[in-house]
Amino acid sequence: MMAALLLASLHLSHRTAVAQSGPDAVPDSVTPERVAAGSEIFNNGTCVACHAVAGMGVGRWAPNLSDREWLHSEGDYDGIMHTIFWGVEKDQFKAVTPRRFQMNPQGGMQLTPEQLKALVAYVWTISRPSTNSLVAAQQQFVTLARSGKAADAAAMFEAARKKDPDLLLLAENALNRLGYELLPDAPKDALALFQLNARAHPDSWNVYDSLGEAEAALGNKAEAVRNYQQSLKLNPKNDNAAKKLKELQGS
Repeated sequence: MMAALLLASLHLSHRTAVAQSGPDAVPDSVTPERVAAGSEIFNNGTCVACHAVAGMGVGRWAPNLSDREWLHSEGDYDGIMHTIFWGVEKDQFKAVTPRRFQMNPQGGMQLTPEQLKALVAYVWTISRPSTNSLVAAQQQFVTLARSGKAADAAAMFEAARKKDPDLLLLAENALNRLGYELLPDAPKDALALFQLNARAHPDSWNVYDSLGEAEAALGNKAEAVRNYQQSLKLNPKNDNAAKKLKELQGS
């Protein structure tokens, strides 16, 4: 009962704008600030693991949220709120994928009401990128990276940062995931994304660990060693880097 009352209260704040002009009228709750906050929750939380970076799923675990095909609602604000709040039971999951499993309520995260509104605002915007410049830029970035133009994507990312030093199109975790998505078939593109991530997050041990893996995949032993060493310098407890260094150095 309490959950139902909370969900009802969360619905009330957005309805003014919905009645304005069709399904793409921006709800009052979908503000740029909430979309930006929702992007951080989505791309650094559990959502990205299934729906992929920026919600642009690649068909493995969960639906692509950037198209206009909605499986468990009409894709309106209320429907998205209901799905995220309550989750989807395994026997109700409609996507045909190699592996079917349920979506836990709130993606298994413990979200405050404001965080939940932010996440809903971001997901609502993913299929309507023309309503938000950040989401539009994220989708352009992912499309470029996946189409063999990771260098162009990196240049776009850097240009956005130069214009606004506080702006990151995608969080460290999202860039890392996208890099690993590309690594098996396009290691050079993956390397470009990992290098970008290192420039954006020079104090992160994990970005250098990923760089080491990409360099090793390309046969660049000296660069791989250098990056694994940097990762260990930042995090002496990084057992993966220590293991890889032993393998690369033959000891």
